[in-house]
Amino acid sequence: MKWVVRILVGVVGFIVVVIFAGCAYQTISEWNDARAYPPPGQLLDVGGYKLHLYCIGEGAPTVILDAAFPAHVSNWIWVQPQIAKTTRACAYDRAGHGWSDLGPEPRDAKQHARELKALLEKANEKGPFVLVGHSLGGLYVREFADMFPDDVAGMVLLEGTHPDSWQRQNLPEGVGADASQLNMAPMLARVGFFRAGLFPVPPADPALPAQQRAEEQAYFNSVKYFENLRAVNNSFSAALQQVRETNGIGNKPLAIVVGTASENFQGVASELQNDLLKLSTNSVFVPVDGATHSGLVDDERYAGETANAILRVVEQVQAGK
Repeated sequence: MKWVVRILVGVVGFIVVVIFAGCAYQTISEWNDARAYPPPGQLLDVGGYKLHLYCIGEGAPTVILDAAFPAHVSNWIWVQPQIAKTTRACAYDRAGHGWSDLGPEPRDAKQHARELKALLEKANEKGPFVLVGHSLGGLYVREFADMFPDDVAGMVLLEGTHPDSWQRQNLPEGVGADASQLNMAPMLARVGFFRAGLFPVPPADPALPAQQRAEEQAYFNSVKYFENLRAVNNSFSAALQQVRETNGIGNKPLAIVVGTASENFQGVASELQNDLLKLSTNSVFVPVDGATHSGLVDDERYAGETANAILRVVEQVQAGK
């Protein structure tokens, strides 16, 4: 019995040491990441927590860039400077993304829209805006346009998520991971399991420049990433239903941009992308030859065409068409 007790005490002690060491490793690593990769923009308080907004260029209308999930400001590195040559371009990190703080739950479409409204007001950015939503960001810009129509002059959906996509393709609504696993993920992240490579994390897009790739990887290695993943999944179906209940944008210019090498250019997904054209009576479909879903933004080879599609809407707004 003495040997059994000693072995059990030793095992428990070892586990405690591993947990403390893992927590220290994760905490110090995140602190080092924060020093190595400071936010390029400004952090603004929107009600007890801060969101990150990065604006460059001058002119009107201002373009608002809302990234895919779980992308953030770094992913616009190829697109944003191209737009800024013509007009003002602002990229932001939704709560829980990139450099932004985690926000209150539920993380549904209405919450994101309210936060973006508060952020733009706090930054004194003047509308009406041209909203650009990539993938899941497309849901949130649609909700914003429905809640604050006077703040919207036009819209661009870069393979914007259709709220009926999961139902039409007989897929469970969510971020693609089991809920029980997502509930465990933040705890495992806190003790460094993901950062140490014991469990896989998403790799940063290799098409990004080295600096932005490192910034994205630092976010994927953070505890915040896994907390946000769980929060978004918890509100996923509610967000889809909220966007189903939104209206279109009337005759305001709208561009639907789809990469020909993306799954959204085929089958049911393609039909859903074409269905988004109905959101405006003044819409255009823009195929980008060879681009993948992420490549529309992350790949320099196609980002120029994406920027041109955005600027096409900007020009329509400037011309009053």
